[in-house]
Amino acid sequence: MNITNIQSAMHELGVEAWLLMDFRGSNSIAWNIINLPANTHCTRRWAVLIPQSGEPTILSHAIESFTLQYLDGHHIEYSRWTEWQSYLQEITAPFNCISMEYSPMNDIPVNAKVDAGSIELLRSFGKTIVSSATLVQQLSAVWTAQQLEDNLTKTAPSLHKVMAETATYIAQKVQDHGECSEYEAQQYAVSLFAKYGLCSDSHPIVAIGKNAASPHYAPHASHYSMIKHKDIVLIDMWAKLDGEPQSTYSDITSMFYIGEQVPEYEQTLFSIIAKARDKGIALIKDRFADNKEIFGYEVDDAVRSCIDNAGYGQYFIHRTGHSITTETHGSGTNMDNYETKDTRPIIPGTSFSIEPGIYIRGEIGMRTEVDVIIDYDGKVIIPTDYPQQYIHPLYAGA
Repeated sequence: MNITNIQSAMHELGVEAWLLMDFRGSNSIAWNIINLPANTHCTRRWAVLIPQSGEPTILSHAIESFTLQYLDGHHIEYSRWTEWQSYLQEITAPFNCISMEYSPMNDIPVNAKVDAGSIELLRSFGKTIVSSATLVQQLSAVWTAQQLEDNLTKTAPSLHKVMAETATYIAQKVQDHGECSEYEAQQYAVSLFAKYGLCSDSHPIVAIGKNAASPHYAPHASHYSMIKHKDIVLIDMWAKLDGEPQSTYSDITSMFYIGEQVPEYEQTLFSIIAKARDKGIALIKDRFADNKEIFGYEVDDAVRSCIDNAGYGQYFIHRTGHSITTETHGSGTNMDNYETKDTRPIIPGTSFSIEPGIYIRGEIGMRTEVDVIIDYDGKVIIPTDYPQQYIHPLYAGA
């Protein structure tokens, strides 16, 4: 736990005190903040109270006090539940407003880690409880300079090579043999991850049109379709540098047509989502250029309005984008006013996806996805072969 960085962020955001509480791994954010190893044996409640200045206070059970002994600060042991409550009241007494992993109305569920009863207990002490979501983003979602450089010079370029080579492989198989299975194409992409020094938490999505209508469809050895001439294919892949735990993900989706010229209907659908994607990116660029805040829900509104106005709003069934860190879905701001309302600001040093789609069940699914990186100066970077205003036609014979 880097108390200097934490308290600096608290000061910047005006956070008076931050109370991290956990019971048997219920608060993964708290574990990450204090760097508690995942295999630590914790069966009792513990709390860490971090003030904006001064030393933290660590409250742990007498039979497991050793688990948090590595933390610098004032240590208190409790045994009875009455002591737990009494000490919590005592250590929070100097503060009126306390930040916790709580989300009003559950608007940001990824930050809702503290149970309602604990919130009620703190409120019974006369405390105002506020969400730690923006603080967590500042501490957990901001990339280091090394992460930024590696992503732009290694991860993103390598992943685009995997995308291009996988598409070429599919086209060649269809041209030579008349078909290529989604699963075979997926496994070929996985082999390319190894070739380019990448790894991922799960395998890529390769889906022909009707399968792609289910956004999280993925082929398996026992469940896949055959890609043939004149098929529309969606490929979604995400990866980071292998062997480097602090590497950040790149996450992209492209559409391909197995033929010479994309049919008008498919091109029309793709043009709608491409326009929506570009509108969201333009809004982000404009706000940062004007040095004005922009919130995740606003980007989702801008992107979604394009698809709504084109008459396909009912077929855009997920948020516009998600935070990206060392995890595919990170702890930063999501581009969302659909599944949740993300009221957090987009801040420098973070990354996220923009990925609008149209999914007509049983017929066709389309998505375009690019990553957005905001550098420390507020410059908006798209680390892709952008703009991707078209479906890539891949000639595969008649």
